Amino acid sequence: MQENTTVNGMTDETARQMTAYLEELMDRQIQKLRQYDLEAAMKIAEESQQLSEQITQNAVLSRPGFEQQRDRIQKLYRELCLTIASQRQEVQDKLGQIRTGLRTLGKYAGKTQ
Repeated sequence: MQENTTVNGMTDETARQMTAYLEELMDRQIQKLRQYDLEAAMKIAEESQQLSEQITQNAVLSRPGFEQQRDRIQKLYRELCLTIASQRQEVQDKLGQIRTGLRTLGKYAGKTQ
């Protein structure tokens, strides 16, 4: 059984619940980004930002016994960053295709006048 110490007024159990919820939020955010649901991803990001601030202010991930939570959250953060970068590249590629199509249409429209 894990010891339930209190640091800065926050018990380890509360800290564990907060980190578990942050992990859940980050996982949901990744899924929403992969589904191109940016509005839902942004709402989740706002909530996870507030929770992250609380976790940071209370130095939760620096506590003894929170190494696994820290590792999982770092892994999710890297995955989130990679997902965002991938989505950004896909959008840039699609914009390039649209610009090429518009130029082609513009040339075609200029020939038919």
